[in-house]
Amino acid sequence: MDEIFGKYRQDFSEIRRLCLVCHGLDLSTSALSSDLSTWVLSEATNSALQNLVSSTLLHLAIAIRTNLYQKRIKGSDIRLENSAWFYYDEELIERPATLKQVCDKIVHADTFSKSIYPKEFADRADKIATQIRGAEHNRKAWTMNLVLDLLAEDILSMLDQIEANVPNQAIHATSA
Repeated sequence: MDEIFGKYRQDFSEIRRLCLVCHGLDLSTSALSSDLSTWVLSEATNSALQNLVSSTLLHLAIAIRTNLYQKRIKGSDIRLENSAWFYYDEELIERPATLKQVCDKIVHADTFSKSIYPKEFADRADKIATQIRGAEHNRKAWTMNLVLDLLAEDILSMLDQIEANVPNQAIHATSA
């Protein structure tokens, strides 16, 4: 009997697609704070948007974790200093998160939120972070702040670097 499936597969093009969706969604949701936006989200639209952002972010985390565990992406300890920071709530010392920490925290988060500034306080230079919160097994509470468009750019750059440094690995990663 022939197997149709042999292992989980999330190639680099799928990760890129998810990054691009997250990038656009982050910029779109941040634009809602802009004084140029006059649109007010209805409850139904807000719910649909939350579903779209959270499911895309979860899919991205799982796709990256799959590639980390299958060793297509090496360097789970890569620090995402420009896009992801976390702290334990009892310490309040924010530190850059690693790629693996970002994926793990996204999957295990209890809450997921993004606030928009009141229009009179909006500053176009500010990046509005998405905040996820949860607790570890020992119930140590944590908070992670993600700037999704910058996170997407960090991940896309990382994939480009992997493919530039190891062309054969990139071919296998997209055709395995």
